[in-house]
Amino acid sequence: MPAAPAHMLTSRDLEILAWIGTWRAVTTSQVMREFNRRDGWRRREVYDRRLRALLALGLIRHARPLADRPRITWLTRAGHRAAGLEGAVAEPSTAELIHDLEVVELALHLAERQPDHELITEQEIRRSEPHPSAGPAAALRAMEASAGRGTGGRGYPDLASVAAKDSGEQVWVHEMERHRKSRARWLNIMLSYVYADHIHGCVYWAWPGITESVQAAAEETNRSAVAAGLTPAIVVRTWEPRL
Repeated sequence: MPAAPAHMLTSRDLEILAWIGTWRAVTTSQVMREFNRRDGWRRREVYDRRLRALLALGLIRHARPLADRPRITWLTRAGHRAAGLEGAVAEPSTAELIHDLEVVELALHLAERQPDHELITEQEIRRSEPHPSAGPAAALRAMEASAGRGTGGRGYPDLASVAAKDSGEQVWVHEMERHRKSRARWLNIMLSYVYADHIHGCVYWAWPGITESVQAAAEETNRSAVAAGLTPAIVVRTWEPRL
């Protein structure tokens, strides 16, 4: 009689894989907080054990590319297939790792405070673009320069939240700003959101030290919106790094 496999997938494992696959990388703590938020509190050891099993099955990878940041986890191609995801497999970028992990923190923050909103990540928006029937993410199509004063190319927000309103779905996008950009660059991106009919507004979460610069660009953008007969749509909040 053949021996039973050392590890077997569960339905919860598939949910964990699918959630990890909506990001380029996550930490074990982030996995724990997301699923404890959904199902109630479980010890860290429970998630450590399940992630070790998924690693042994070749469905995820672990690494610690930055010594002063936690170990990260991401899907392998096999994990991507097991989760039923389409499109390219997302992989971490060391250069963008701090930004990417803080965006996950932002998503966890928003999920706690806006439980009635559906959160959609950049990876989900990218994957839905060729599929008009893909649901709310399809409304967050990449913006073209021709859609207004665009960015000169295609752009994807870091995160979006979709809320059901009496008048229909309301879409807000969220951008994590860690580094200073030129005033012209900020204005171009912000105006592209103002002119996008499918987006109701954009919240810029600015790291300490650049909040005033982002706020100044937002105020100029909102003045331009009013002058064009549009609704001011750019909001700025300070983001205190969490990792």
